[in-house]
Amino acid sequence: MVFISEKVQNLPPYLFSQFQQRKKQLENNGVDVIDLGIGSPDLPTPAFICEELQEQVKCPENHRYSPYSGCDEFKQAVASYYDRRYAVTLDPNTEVLALIGSKEGIANLIQAVINPMDKVLVPDPGYPAYRKGVHLAGGVSVTLPLDAKKGYAPMFQHISKDDAEEAK
Repeated sequence: MVFISEKVQNLPPYLFSQFQQRKKQLENNGVDVIDLGIGSPDLPTPAFICEELQEQVKCPENHRYSPYSGCDEFKQAVASYYDRRYAVTLDPNTEVLALIGSKEGIANLIQAVINPMDKVLVPDPGYPAYRKGVHLAGGVSVTLPLDAKKGYAPMFQHISKDDAEEAK
């Protein structure tokens, strides 16, 4: 019995996984590879952070699940940051969401806004999770080229009129 869905079996290879395979091949051949991969920390966590974590893990009030909608203080801090940094006003209760990571956020957002066979404009170059999220939601990825010479501006003239009108 196969325990993996056809949807997952048909996922295209994950780009960063392919990079890791190639890196391993090169290292096995004696090549010193500089890994500029997906951002795994390459330095130890600073001591003051470890010390604070050790103190906080002792507090009983920290031994529970966080609220479903996230910590109010964190959401307010995010909204304040966006206001200071980008002059964008966000409602922390309706426009800020804490996630476990960007891939989780992208995949869930796509699941929430498209239906099977909906077309989705996917930037190229772009983060691999965009295309994966569309695939898992049953959508159709439409490649939207980005112009590196113009600050990676979308090149809408390179997609069909139908795709432009139908895509989400």
